[in-house]
Amino acid sequence: MNIFIVHAHEHQGSFCSSLANVAKTYFETNRHNVIISDLYQKKFNPIGGKHDFKELSDASYYKYANEQLYAHQNNKFSSEIENEMKQLEIADVLIFNFPLWWFGMPAILKGWVDRVLAYGFAYGGQYGMGPNGRFAGKKAFLNVTTGSPESLYQENNGHHRTIDDILLNINKGILELVGFEVLPSHVSFGVSRISQEEREKMLNKYEVYLNTYF
Repeated sequence: MNIFIVHAHEHQGSFCSSLANVAKTYFETNRHNVIISDLYQKKFNPIGGKHDFKELSDASYYKYANEQLYAHQNNKFSSEIENEMKQLEIADVLIFNFPLWWFGMPAILKGWVDRVLAYGFAYGGQYGMGPNGRFAGKKAFLNVTTGSPESLYQENNGHHRTIDDILLNINKGILELVGFEVLPSHVSFGVSRISQEEREKMLNKYEVYLNTYF
């Protein structure tokens, strides 16, 4: 299989980055191909705009989605976007690897979604949605770290929504919408507040998760 990990953490020594490395080692040990797109290391621009395209259509009215469709049909995406798309096309498994920020993904990863899962390429045009989506037959899941402990993500805790509720928009509104079979999210809670021994246990737990589903 081809595994594509889109990684969104600035610090290569972080626990989140360690999880990305666990996945890379696991899949490579099992003779799969792994590509990690390290967005911070690449200095990936999260802002979508005219710079996404080698040229614009001659439409009198500029609309970003329409230009995405034109670029897809005429091979006019910038090399930055095109390179990410090529990895996504060949991937059998997509993993979003990120820390939870404000009940969502970091801006750099959201920008990747906006720019790479482009209209015409990932949905729209000749492609449907859900079971008829572009990436039907492929799997995807979220690997997430949080600063707060797991107890704050339980139902009726008085603080946060449940983690499943928080991640619903990403799982349903992004991954499943474009056709991926979405596996249960893997979440490492409270990683900034635990001991090194507990972190090691969490890294092992992630390997068990990978072994369970792959």
